[in-house]
Amino acid sequence: LVMDYKRKLLIKYSLEFIVIVVGISVTFWIDEWNRNRIEQIQHVKDIESIIDDLDNDSLVINRVNQSLDTGRLRTDRLINLIELKLDNKIGYNSYYKKIINIGYLWSYQTFFMTDATYKSLISNGRINLFPQEIHSMMNKYYEATAKRINDHNKIVDDIAIKYYTYYHPFSMLFTNENFRNNLFPDVRLGIRGGRLNFSDESLKKFDNYFKNNDIKKLYTGIGFYSNTINMNNRVGNYTRRIFELETERLKLSKSIHNYLKTLVKN
Repeated sequence: LVMDYKRKLLIKYSLEFIVIVVGISVTFWIDEWNRNRIEQIQHVKDIESIIDDLDNDSLVINRVNQSLDTGRLRTDRLINLIELKLDNKIGYNSYYKKIINIGYLWSYQTFFMTDATYKSLISNGRINLFPQEIHSMMNKYYEATAKRINDHNKIVDDIAIKYYTYYHPFSMLFTNENFRNNLFPDVRLGIRGGRLNFSDESLKKFDNYFKNNDIKKLYTGIGFYSNTINMNNRVGNYTRRIFELETERLKLSKSIHNYLKTLVKN
């Protein structure tokens, strides 16, 4: 009887032990499953946030490209006009009136990346949940490509500010009268042509400005020509940088969209 009793106790305690172990294991498994589920939900949200940021970058790139298209067209027109004047194929009055009609050459809008999500992923470590290939592409886009475009942004700003201040100062008067006339859309952005939108008072200011002897000397000198060519080259160079940027953005966006599709399927 004693042996039977001991055997029953052993069986009882063994079963209780097994139940406890299984219970703890199931609890750990449920906790792990729930953490993975929450982590996966957050990961999908992170992916969607990166996609939103890349889409926003696309909108900014489109605006920059519109500005570049205008800058390229207007600097080409101005260079051709200056060459006509240098070759004495056009009089000064006709020359400066055409400069007025060309208006503001380039608004030099520059690109700044939407990188809040990426920086958040870096700080909280969730960037490591992405596949290595996409992780590397994100690093390239948000680090190397961003630095390169930011460096060019500074060059663009410096050249444009110097050009408008020292070599094409009429642009400052043009901008001022643009604000005084409350023109909308802003004629500097190339949305619509400028001359007929200005008041008679503004147009008179433009004429008087170009009749000043110092201004005439500036606008008929070789410095205006060479620096306008430099401005044109900067527009072309920045256009190529933006094209490279958009290529990287499209590549990353496509990879992340495909990755999201695989997650949703699973």
